[in-house]
Amino acid sequence: MPSRCVVVRSRRAYDGPIPDLSVMAFLDAPPTKDFPAESARLPEHYAHAGNTAAPPTHRASGRLPRLVIAALLLAVTGCVAVQHAKDSPRAVAGYTFPPEWAPQEAIWLGWAGREPLHRVQVEMIQAMAPHVRIRVMVPSDNAKTQAANALDAAGIKRDRVEFFTHKVSNFWARDAGPRFLSDGRHLAIVDFAWNAYGYPHELLIHADLLRMGTIPKELGAQLNLPVVSSSVVAEGGALDVSDTVILSYKETALQRNPGVPSEEIEREYLRVYRKQKMVWLDRSPLADRVFSGPKVGNYFGWGANGHIDEYVRFVNNSTIVVAQIDPQEADWDPISRADYQILQENLTQLRAAVNVDGRPFHVITLPAPALRYYLRTGPLREEQKRRDSLLALGAWYRGFEVGDEIHWVPAVSYLNFVVTNGVVLVPAYWREGLPGREREKDEFVRETFQRLFPERRVVQINPLDVNMVGGGMHCITQQQPRME
Repeated sequence: MPSRCVVVRSRRAYDGPIPDLSVMAFLDAPPTKDFPAESARLPEHYAHAGNTAAPPTHRASGRLPRLVIAALLLAVTGCVAVQHAKDSPRAVAGYTFPPEWAPQEAIWLGWAGREPLHRVQVEMIQAMAPHVRIRVMVPSDNAKTQAANALDAAGIKRDRVEFFTHKVSNFWARDAGPRFLSDGRHLAIVDFAWNAYGYPHELLIHADLLRMGTIPKELGAQLNLPVVSSSVVAEGGALDVSDTVILSYKETALQRNPGVPSEEIEREYLRVYRKQKMVWLDRSPLADRVFSGPKVGNYFGWGANGHIDEYVRFVNNSTIVVAQIDPQEADWDPISRADYQILQENLTQLRAAVNVDGRPFHVITLPAPALRYYLRTGPLREEQKRRDSLLALGAWYRGFEVGDEIHWVPAVSYLNFVVTNGVVLVPAYWREGLPGREREKDEFVRETFQRLFPERRVVQINPLDVNMVGGGMHCITQQQPRME
């Protein structure tokens, strides 16, 4: 009998500042207000299918010395994709990266640096802890105390939660890891090269984001596990897997590994994860891209810069779910207009793809939240400009003046879900004041996931606080496989 479904929603609109988290520290978003129904026009050079050039950004003069400093900082901190050490001799053939529906020993999270994000993390832990052990990474004793107090206040049993102290803040646990390989009896840790999401150099003046590339080796030593290394760059959210196949955006892989042929990247992804086949999709949606300036026009926001787990996911070995924007909503803003076309392309490519046995995948479409209801729109503040100048070489709001209207784009998506033992965590966005159509989407998504995972309980959580800083629930978790 299918398990019952639970919906956990925040009934308020997101009205706080952008949390002071990692490189997002200087980018507080403006107050919330409704976006007008009339649509802006996306520049033709970007809207044209097949054109993957970044939207035009505002240029500045006299910045070269500071850009050189940024590039040197990247090189010194080791965040460029350089050759890693050889695999540990303990990491032998037979290890693989299991899909998320496989039995799990634990779920890892990195405790957030700001309170607005704690609500989402606590609700997630409440839902998962009865089914799987929770391992929380904290950068300090103070953070551990803060996390423990928040979990105690929510009535979460502490015997289900372990804390691991690691000096580097790691809120985005999906991407930097630890990513675990398994041979059924032993674990190993994946250590792909790291270049901080391929972000523009001006946006990388923040030690924790740069240092996240050290996490796999350091946790491997801390946990006494072998490490499988690679000189190729790939964050965890950039690769979604079944037992035998990897899904990824080719545009992202090439951007992370400039000058490396896609065939070489593919061989390395398959080698490290021990899979048999790659399914490449050409382009990633604009909403998840990050530029030195706006995504387009006056639309700003963070993202993982081209991750598959925001839009396309496996739910079993033969079934893939993919986001699609309602055609009636596609012209409501220039981001949705671009992403409607890109996600249509993704769908066409998925329907043409075949599994390892030569059979086509079963492809299921899921709706996308209507972005206009979740944008934060308002005037650019003087404090935002000042912090941009101090912490990002003035790159973000270059060409914009205090008082100019800007839109902040959250990473809203139903595809950033989490699968673990006995439960699936799925986003839900409707709140009082939003159209009934958004509520219908939440319900349709809940029913679809209950059909796809009949033996698991579906719990819906509003992740908008996390979306505002560029990710979702899947981005802030990482599974550890169960051993025999």
